[in-house]
Amino acid sequence: MNNLFSNLLNICIIIYLDDILIYLNNMSEHFWHIKEVLKCLYNAGLYTKVEKYKFHSKSVEYLGYILSPSGLTMSNNRVKIIQD
Repeated sequence: MNNLFSNLLNICIIIYLDDILIYLNNMSEHFWHIKEVLKCLYNAGLYTKVEKYKFHSKSVEYLGYILSPSGLTMSNNRVKIIQD
C-alpha cells in the first residue's frame, strides 16, 4: 500500500494496513484527493467496499481515536475498556 500511494502518502492520505484516511486542508482539494486515491486503487486492480466509505465528515473514528478539527480524542469504546 505504501508503494502504491507513495505520491500521496503524508500529503493527503495516511494508511494503516488496509485502512486509507484521506485528509485535507480545504474542501476544494478534497474531490481531487478522493479521485486520485480511487484512481490508484483502480489502476492496481484493487477494489473497495462502498459500505465502508465515509466522505465529507467533520470527524472520524480511526484506530481507536476520534479525529476532528478540534483535535484528537480517544473513542468512547476505548475509554470504557480502560475503565472496566
